[in-house]
Amino acid sequence: MSVVSFPGPPTPAASPITAAVERFLESVQAATTRTGYAETFARLTAVTGPQYPVATLTPEQYAAVMER
Repeated sequence: MSVVSFPGPPTPAASPITAAVERFLESVQAATTRTGYAETFARLTAVTGPQYPVATLTPEQYAAVMER
């Protein structure tokens, strides 16, 4: 018996940062919270680049973003 995988949305781990950020921000209802997260994610994207895979983020990259 063979197994056929069905296409679906990319998993967060396989997504580039920009796609993961967009999906997350769309789920945040409060505008002020969304703005705060957007600013933090903009710094993360600046550190890594917009196409960096989410699954390969390192603690050092997160630390660089949070050291402001």
